[in-house]
Amino acid sequence: MGTTIKKQQLQQVGTSWVGNNNFENPFETKLTKKERILLKETFQRLDDPKEIVGMIFLDIVYDIEPDMKKVSFIDRVPKAGMLRMPKFGGHISRFTDLSAFQTTNMLGFTENLAGALQLVRKSGRAHARQGYLEANQHNFERNYFEIVMNVFNERFIPFLTGQELPAPGDKDKKKVRFAQTYTSSQITEVWKKFFNLIAVEMADSFEVERTRQRNAQSQKTLAPHQHIEESERRKKRMQVQYYCSLHYTFYLKLRYFKKLTKGLCSSNINLSILIRSNSELSV
Repeated sequence: MGTTIKKQQLQQVGTSWVGNNNFENPFETKLTKKERILLKETFQRLDDPKEIVGMIFLDIVYDIEPDMKKVSFIDRVPKAGMLRMPKFGGHISRFTDLSAFQTTNMLGFTENLAGALQLVRKSGRAHARQGYLEANQHNFERNYFEIVMNVFNERFIPFLTGQELPAPGDKDKKKVRFAQTYTSSQITEVWKKFFNLIAVEMADSFEVERTRQRNAQSQKTLAPHQHIEESERRKKRMQVQYYCSLHYTFYLKLRYFKKLTKGLCSSNINLSILIRSNSELSV
């Protein structure tokens, strides 16, 4: 009879949950394979998703939540010139390419569910470096991630279902090869679930990263008596470095002096041999 080997459990590394057996990937547990394929196929039908995302973000920062303009320091830019701003345009491109295109592609095509989750949580951690969000984001009072995703539920999904048509003069809607036919209710339900998962994961990773940064900052902040102790330790370190530099300088000078005296001694010996040989020849 043999004993069963206990399975080793992986631990969380830093702020990443990828590879942790104790953590359930919501993209795997709360989205079926058919729903993940629906996300990819319906998103690929959009002709210019960046333009749609840009219009939605413009409405968010100017009409729905004007304080969000402070996130990118663009609060004084008029609405007409907002899309030409590098920071705002870059944010739209990253949201479209990373959060939407790559994530739906990972979920519905390559089935890289861990990579999709890591991508979303990485985006949430990156927002912790924004000063305005770091000070004002709150999961229970003012959750900006939830506000943005709720707006996308209302404004972005109609373009996927066909209820909101592209502007006149645009290209025809893309046709995805071997794509299935979905009803409007199916598309709405799955995309709402997808946006809600993104909001939860980004808010959670944001909170983890903000807590980590605040803990690191609090460790740097010392009490009054700790400042005195730290200054004394700094003085001792400076004294040690000073004496070490003196000893090293003395060592270099001593080496140079030894080489110099060694050369003089060898030259005196050669001179005495030459004088002795000359005296013998003269005899």
